Amino acid sequence: MIKMISLVEIGLILIMLAWFIQLVFLFKNKREIHPLFVIAYMLGVLLLVYESWKTNGISASKYEIITLIAASIVLVKILMKK
Repeated sequence: MIKMISLVEIGLILIMLAWFIQLVFLFKNKREIHPLFVIAYMLGVLLLVYESWKTNGISASKYEIITLIAASIVLVKILMKK
């Protein structure tokens, strides 16, 4: 029997992948935040927000929304710097 992966699990995997991307970038002696890290992180959080909204309503995901907004600001700042 095949187990379906939930959106929460996919979101958490994306967040984990984002951190691995940032670690690889850091081990290459780069001190900046990699844009791909922020994008993968945002996609993961977006899936968590969507799943939380779908099951519990938007109030349950307000902290994730704040995190998503903060990550968006970081991404804009990084892209404007280049």
